[in-house]
Amino acid sequence: MYNPTKKLQRSSQILSILAKYGFKDAIARLPWKGPRSAVEHPIDVDEISVYTRIRMALEELGPAFIKLGQSASTREGLLPKELVEELKRLEDNVPPFEVDIKSYLKEELELDIEAHFQEIAAEPFAAASIAQVYRATLKDGTHVVLKVRRPGIDEVMRCDLALMRDIAKILTMYNDVLENLNLLLIVESFATTMQEEMSLVIERHNIERFTKNFKGNKLIKVPRVYPELSSDRVLCMEYLDGFKVTDAVEIKRRGMDVQTLVKNGINLYLEQVIIHGFFHGDPHPGNMMVMPDGRIAFLDFGNMGKLLGIDRRQLEEFIQSAISEDAVRLADVIEDVAVVSHIPDRNRFERSLYEIFDMIDNVSLGDLSLDLLFNKLWNIIGDNRLYFPEYIYQLMRGISLMEGIGRQLYPDLNIMESIKPFARRIMMERLSPEAIFKKGKHKVESFARDVEKLPEDMRALVRLFRTGNFTLNHRLISARSFNAILRKGVNRIVIGIMFMSLNLLGGMIIVARVEPQWWGIPIFAWICLGSAWVFAIYLFVAMIRAKDND
Repeated sequence: MYNPTKKLQRSSQILSILAKYGFKDAIARLPWKGPRSAVEHPIDVDEISVYTRIRMALEELGPAFIKLGQSASTREGLLPKELVEELKRLEDNVPPFEVDIKSYLKEELELDIEAHFQEIAAEPFAAASIAQVYRATLKDGTHVVLKVRRPGIDEVMRCDLALMRDIAKILTMYNDVLENLNLLLIVESFATTMQEEMSLVIERHNIERFTKNFKGNKLIKVPRVYPELSSDRVLCMEYLDGFKVTDAVEIKRRGMDVQTLVKNGINLYLEQVIIHGFFHGDPHPGNMMVMPDGRIAFLDFGNMGKLLGIDRRQLEEFIQSAISEDAVRLADVIEDVAVVSHIPDRNRFERSLYEIFDMIDNVSLGDLSLDLLFNKLWNIIGDNRLYFPEYIYQLMRGISLMEGIGRQLYPDLNIMESIKPFARRIMMERLSPEAIFKKGKHKVESFARDVEKLPEDMRALVRLFRTGNFTLNHRLISARSFNAILRKGVNRIVIGIMFMSLNLLGGMIIVARVEPQWWGIPIFAWICLGSAWVFAIYLFVAMIRAKDND
């Protein structure tokens, strides 16, 4: 919970900053007010565009609002292009906070610091809005880094997130454009991401999971973590001594093959996404380095994308549809993935996807870039007011960043060629006997459960008829179609009843031990049970075909 007094004080600061940058109309609609006297040095709004003023206001509002702007900059299809360009210029530059690091660690870890650390740097070598990083050396001589969270940042972030929700609710009530942009969803998604980034325990678990995923992989280096020297506000991990991934001069000086290095980096990222469903959410050049032995290391695991089972299946469907250039199937997948969709013209939507396929087929591999594809895709997203789960935006941003790094080092990079082997692997796995057997087994088990529940469902249906509580929801269709549907439905019910009846009759014959018998079971029982399962198989095949036709 946030402190109401702090929220009131913070709201006054926000009002002052908004007024300073000329957003008085927005202030008039907010549910809380602040002293107008707090407004100092208002800028000349006529000289600066509204999008530039939004960016400047966010920078002055502080870390939470800067990060919200950075997050919103990935929603290119939902925001005006000029605003996106301004938001991309937001930088999280904050001065380091003053703290006695040894006292901080002693209080937080409840350990004898001198017994565990040989040396701890007094000044941080990196600072951000949530945490800052110190160099240190353990007693055994191991070099580590200590990531420590800013004191009081929890309450500041909670207060700002509460105010963001207030602002978003009011703005969407009075502005149709912002309502169509799903501003509330953007804020809620951002709040969830920020809460995860705030916890250094979650970041430690992310590193441990990442390490497990790439165990035995000689192309990647993951920093080791020290749980006994970590907490929710402190993270102790191995210091990695490498160089920036975009340092082409250093790569050549060490005799490394640039093309191989780029290929390894792209493949490692695609493996994170497609194979493990757990990927780095912000792989910009500052969060990647190359080790002296050529291995690639990812840094800062606070922002990670996670794919659930259904997300991975949808991603596989997306890749397969894109590779096979099936726009109809791809449109279905996009609509299934979207949290919100308002597609006014389905045919136009599918045609836009076909245009992307045509562009891929007719642009030379050297000229084809994800930026080109994503720009086209963002236009489609904006036209159809599609809003996706957070992992989709993380994924698009991540792949775009990886391609940008790769092309900076190796201009002839074609990331589409790197994706194809993973797509073939997905298809081979789906067509494997094990996968087919597993899918068939699942369908049989599902069918068996439905048959098992059929008597209970029939009794419930009869009970509704008797009590007069039966309600029929229907839609008007042609008489011929209705008759066909009704006939099929009645036929399946009859077949289901015959299946149960023959099974029951077969059981009764077995119990009665009627002669003649074969293998100790009456022949009439064999006939009944065999006929029952013929009906069951017929019903199963009919249901599968009907589902495919639907």
